[in-house]
Amino acid sequence: MSVPKNHPGRTIERSRNPLIRTIPFDRDAIDPIAECLAVAATVAPFRLPSSTVWQLTVAPDHAPDRPVVMVTLWPGIHRVDVIAGPSTTVFTDVTTVDLVPGVEVQFRRSTRELLIVAAAGKVIVRA
Repeated sequence: MSVPKNHPGRTIERSRNPLIRTIPFDRDAIDPIAECLAVAATVAPFRLPSSTVWQLTVAPDHAPDRPVVMVTLWPGIHRVDVIAGPSTTVFTDVTTVDLVPGVEVQFRRSTRELLIVAAAGKVIVRA
């Protein structure tokens, strides 16, 4: 069964776990990413000439010792920026996103490298 590109339930068959949903990293991924992390996505105060940039703030309620995490999504250039405390990560060539509801979002490159942003405010890069 084929799902139209703009359908909110579209997935890429990747995960063996039925709770994990894999979607392309494009404009249509913004709302599912925000929902997965239980935060709001807002349009950034800056943009690219040809596409919108989005920001999410992950402030873990149950882990007050963790810093607030700012996630900037650039689907038009396949890039994700994450600022967590004194650390900044710029992750490029993102092709897909794995959504683990209520737990984390995994931004993946085609080379299997990934950036994880957890709902609890933890950030992990495997490159």
